Amino acid sequence: MGALFSRLRLIYHTLKSISDSFSAKKPPLPDDADVVIIGSGIAGTAVARTLLDSSEEPLRVVMLEARDVCSGATGRNGGHILPKSYQDYSEVAAKYGPSAAQAIMRFRLAHLSALLEVATKEGLLRESQACRVDQSDAYPQDKVYRRAKNALEGYLTACPERRGKHVVSDDDKSALKVIFPPFPPGKLNFRDSNCYRNSGMIPSGRRHPYRLITEILSRLLVAYPRHVSFPFSSFSRTRRAPISFSQSTEAVIATSQGILNAAHVVHAANAWASHLLSGMRRKIRPGRALAQATAGSPSWAGTRTFVFYPGTSTFAFDYLTQHPPTPAETAYDPSASEEGNIRTADAVYLAPAGELMFGGGAMLGGRAEATLMDNLGVTDGSQTDFEVTAYLGGTLERYFQLGWGEEGAVSETATTQGNREWEAGRAKAAWSGIMGMSADGQSWVGRVPLCLSRREEPRKPSPPPADAANHSLVPPGEWIAAGFMGEGMTHAWLAGVALARMVLDKAD
Repeated sequence: MGALFSRLRLIYHTLKSISDSFSAKKPPLPDDADVVIIGSGIAGTAVARTLLDSSEEPLRVVMLEARDVCSGATGRNGGHILPKSYQDYSEVAAKYGPSAAQAIMRFRLAHLSALLEVATKEGLLRESQACRVDQSDAYPQDKVYRRAKNALEGYLTACPERRGKHVVSDDDKSALKVIFPPFPPGKLNFRDSNCYRNSGMIPSGRRHPYRLITEILSRLLVAYPRHVSFPFSSFSRTRRAPISFSQSTEAVIATSQGILNAAHVVHAANAWASHLLSGMRRKIRPGRALAQATAGSPSWAGTRTFVFYPGTSTFAFDYLTQHPPTPAETAYDPSASEEGNIRTADAVYLAPAGELMFGGGAMLGGRAEATLMDNLGVTDGSQTDFEVTAYLGGTLERYFQLGWGEEGAVSETATTQGNREWEAGRAKAAWSGIMGMSADGQSWVGRVPLCLSRREEPRKPSPPPADAANHSLVPPGEWIAAGFMGEGMTHAWLAGVALARMVLDKAD
C-alpha cells in the first residue's frame, strides 16, 4: 500500500515501531517448545499472556509471525469495542437456543470490562487509550429502525438485567431518534434531515489495539527472557511450512528459520488459519476491509462512537470512533535514548490529535453486494479498494453535515504532526486489513479435530518433551482461535484466554 501505510504508521502506530524491537538481533530459533503460537495479534497475545502468567509450572512459549509483530488486522483496526447484542440476539437464539444466545451476548459484553482490566493491570491505560465511551447506533432507514426497536425489546425480555441500560426516544419532531443509556446524548450534530433521524446509543469502549498488544508482548519478553530455562520468545517475519506430527509426542514445524518441535500448536492467525489447516479452507476465508483516519472537529471530545446501518439490513454497517484530543504536552521526547523510546510510551508514541477512525463501506451503504464479494477471498492487505475508499472519504460529511466543519485542502492551514505536514483536507490516511470470515458466522475456538487438521496427532498422551516432569498441560495437539468475522475486539481476547485455559487443563 506504500505511502498510505507509511502514513498509517506515522499517525497510528509509533515513531519507532515497537515491532522493531522484536525483530532486532534475533536469537536462533529454539529446537523445542511446549507451545507454539502462530500469529501475534490479540488472540495470540491473549493465549501467550494467559499461559505464561497462569501456568503452575514454567513453560516454553514461542510465537511465530510471518510479518511484523501485530501487523495484521489487530494493528489496523480503529480500536472500537462495539458488542453487537440486541441486533443479533433473535437470530442466535433461533439457531442455538436462548440459553446459548444469552451466554454469547454476555461473552461479547464482557470484553468491555476485560480489556479495560487488562490495560489497568498492565499499567497501559494511557498508552492504549483504553476507556469506556457511549455508542450511538444510527438507522437512516425507518423500517430498519423499527426492526431494531423490536429486536431490542426481544433482547431485553430475554436478558432483563440489561433493561434500563437502553432508552428509546420516538420524538417525531426530533432530528434524531435515540436508544441510549440513562444519560443525555449531548450534541451529536447529525445532519438535520429525516433521512438520519433514527439512532440508538449504548455503552461501548475504545482502545489502541496495536499499542496495547505490542506493550504486553514487550512485557512478556522482559518477564520471561530467553536466558531462563523456559523462555517466551517471539520471531517475526518467520514463515511456516506445513506442520506434521512425529510418531511420538511432537509437532514438527518447518519455518524459514529452521525446524521447531512443539507439543502444542495454536493457530491464532485468524484469516490465514486455513493456510496451515487445509480442512478449514471452506470454513474460514479471508476478507479485506478498509478504514480511514480523518481529522476531527475541534468541538469533538473523543467520548463517543457510532455504528451506522445505512442499508436495509444490519449486516452492512460503518463504524466510527475517535482518538483523544491532543494533550497540552507533546508525547515524543527527541532527547530520549533509543532504548527509552522503545520501552517508554511517552517517548515513543505520537500525541493523539482527535483523529476519527472510520471503517466499513463493505457494501457501499448496503447497496452493493458485488463490492463485498470482490473483497472476499482477498489476502493482499497492502492495497485499498478504490470504491470503498471513496465511500469512506465522503460519507462522514453526509452523516454529520451540520457539525462536520471545513472541508478542502488549503496550504495556509496545514499542520505538522510526526514530521509530516497535513493539509486542511480531512482525510489523513486510508488502509486495509484482512478479516477472518467464518462460514457459519461464528468463531472457531478449541482443539482442532483430526477431520480438519488432516494429520495425525501424537500417538500417546505423554508430557511435553521440554520437561518430563511437566504435567500441567493437556495431551498434545493443535488448537485454533480464529474466524472472528471482523468483530475481534469483542471476541478474540477472551477466546484466547479460554483457549489457553484449555491447554492448561483449567477450562471451566
